[in-house]
Amino acid sequence: MQKRVVSVWFPNLSSDRVLRARPVDGPFALSLHQANADRIYCLNRQAEQRGLHRGMGLSDARAFCRTLQSQPVDLKADQRFLHVLAQVGMGL
Repeated sequence: MQKRVVSVWFPNLSSDRVLRARPVDGPFALSLHQANADRIYCLNRQAEQRGLHRGMGLSDARAFCRTLQSQPVDLKADQRFLHVLAQVGMGL
């Protein structure tokens, strides 16, 4: 049996996962604390449409978009979700 490799990119996986569990109306971002500052880790389309982007400082993002809702990213929950997704994809 030949082995197949599939590469899939989910640029908004973290925010999509969170928003499926708890929908938010409007711009939303997940933040990650890096180098003494909170930075945008992942965001939804509404936040991108307002000019926000990954890596942007959360305080700067709030200055650009006062209605931005945010919460810290849960990297372990993202890993668990990817693990389950991979198992489903392999038919396990």
